[in-house]
Amino acid sequence: MDKLMDAVSIIGAGNVATHLALNLKNKGFNIYSVSSKNSLSAKVLAAQVDAIVIDDLRSIPSGNLVLVCVNDEAIKLVLSQISLDNPIIYTAGNVEISALPKRPNLGVFYPLQTFSKEQDLQLSEVPFLIEANNHLFAELIFQIAKKISNYVVYADSIERKKLHLGAVFINNFTNHLVYLSKKYLESQQLNWEILKPLLEETFKKLKSVEPYEAQTGPARRNDQETIKDHIQKLEGSSKEIYEAISKSILETYQTK
Repeated sequence: MDKLMDAVSIIGAGNVATHLALNLKNKGFNIYSVSSKNSLSAKVLAAQVDAIVIDDLRSIPSGNLVLVCVNDEAIKLVLSQISLDNPIIYTAGNVEISALPKRPNLGVFYPLQTFSKEQDLQLSEVPFLIEANNHLFAELIFQIAKKISNYVVYADSIERKKLHLGAVFINNFTNHLVYLSKKYLESQQLNWEILKPLLEETFKKLKSVEPYEAQTGPARRNDQETIKDHIQKLEGSSKEIYEAISKSILETYQTK
């Protein structure tokens, strides 16, 4: 294994850091240290991967590969505290390499997936988007990603940001719509569990049917009476979201 891979320091101890650290450890990487603003989370993750906890990022040994798993706003500050001798890869989907301080070896190690510590996840099926500020480092990051995933591709910052935006629609917005559905039904003293088979079938169908063809519902049928009835039952942001999405669906299918 390349010397650069021999010791990895993880910054962050949240959902992404936890999954990546455990998988890298399982693939034979030496996780040397874990650092996090949340000292308890850092200790828990460090114990899981036989690492030490480092509070001062300037104490990370020279040459360690540093995997930065923090929120977008914190990346610049974190990088400013790490020696230029340390190659760095970060996991953000919407942060361009050119927007960060220049370093000899800086790259992106972006897993295009949603993560929760409590939820098991097969990283071998997760797409990893790779980018770096030099060709040799990009190749090395690619090889690291291939150790844990079967789906690794090079993508520059512009492509990655566009994919990240698409992912927000698929994951974050969809999840929020499910939350609004649950919240509405519970406010009406109805059991939300009855909709779970529908939710499962919705995503199952999208594996074999194009989204355009899979669309159903009152807006797809231009059923104005039902749409107006639904809108009357809603208020606040839920009402605005229903109206906006229904309008988008109507425009999509009326112009075809």
